[in-house]
Amino acid sequence: MIELPRLLRRLPYVFYALALIFGGWRFLTEWTLIESTYAQVNDISFESPSYNMAHAAGRSAALYWGFVEAAYMVANGAMLQILIAIFDKMKGPAQ
Repeated sequence: MIELPRLLRRLPYVFYALALIFGGWRFLTEWTLIESTYAQVNDISFESPSYNMAHAAGRSAALYWGFVEAAYMVANGAMLQILIAIFDKMKGPAQ
């Protein structure tokens, strides 16, 4: 059987690093969008329970989407790592 390339063996760790980058990027862009949207309304001094609930919902959505993006990338890295381990376990003596 053939040996896996070194880059392929390191690829799960690349996915883990990308999870931090993409998850953080998605969180920051969503958070910035919510804060910039509600900053314009806040200049008018509009304070009401519905405003506060919408603002809090936007912030929680930013956290949610950042987590989803990071979890997706971590899952991809973990799956690749599992597949590499299965390949190593099934690799028998060369024929």
